[in-house]
Amino acid sequence: MKILIAIVVGKYFKGMQKIIYISIVFICLMSCKTSQELFNKKNISTTEYKESFHITDNEPKPKLGVKYYWFKSKKIQATQSDYAGELLDGIYTKYYYSNELAEKGIFNKGKKIGIWKSWYKNGQLATTENWSSGVLNGKCVFYDSIGNVISKGRYTSGKRSGKWIFVQKGDTINYSKKIRKEKDTLRPGFFGRLFKKKAKDSLAPQQKKPSFFKKLFSKKDKNKATSKKTKNNKTKVKRNTKKGVKKAKQNKTPNDKPNFFQRLFGKKEKDNT
Repeated sequence: MKILIAIVVGKYFKGMQKIIYISIVFICLMSCKTSQELFNKKNISTTEYKESFHITDNEPKPKLGVKYYWFKSKKIQATQSDYAGELLDGIYTKYYYSNELAEKGIFNKGKKIGIWKSWYKNGQLATTENWSSGVLNGKCVFYDSIGNVISKGRYTSGKRSGKWIFVQKGDTINYSKKIRKEKDTLRPGFFGRLFKKKAKDSLAPQQKKPSFFKKLFSKKDKNKATSKKTKNNKTKVKRNTKKGVKKAKQNKTPNDKPNFFQRLFGKKEKDNT
């Protein structure tokens, strides 16, 4: 009986030892994790804001069209489709120097995810945005400093989509219709292309090349027309030359030399005198 009790007690203590060892390992891991988190946590301040965030050692392959936020030289940088520093990861908070909340959201390996909000200095909500893997995706609302809605609508893959309401301007724009119109103007539809082909076919007989005989007679007509033109030009030149001679005779001055008959009759008149 005593032996059995001793065996049971021994097993109990062995089990307790295992539990103690496991708990010690767990506490060590947790402490390492918390120390790593403390090491990755950053606090920076500028002339306007104070920012608190975490960074990650992971370096995923950058994707096109995605906006990345990264930390380098005590500054947060933002670039499209690439990065060159330590990526922001986890909860991000930005404060004014008056300790009023300015912006809050979550990063996942440098990319904004979930709902992001920003505030004015007076504490009034400025924006609410929905992000998905570094791209605006979902409902977004923009407010003025009094709290009135300026505009609201949806983003799809980083672009405005559907109906957007611009309250202060009193205007609404349906971006899905706008995109369709742009596509239609860029390329005609199936029926448009079909009727265009028919129109070309109907015009085709009128634009056929003339036959050999038509070409031949058209050449003759052209030659006749050119010959007539040349004859008319020659007659005009002759007429112009005759007119010019007459005018020259009429406009002769006394200094001009007399012709043969004038000299002959001039001599006779002198002899008679």
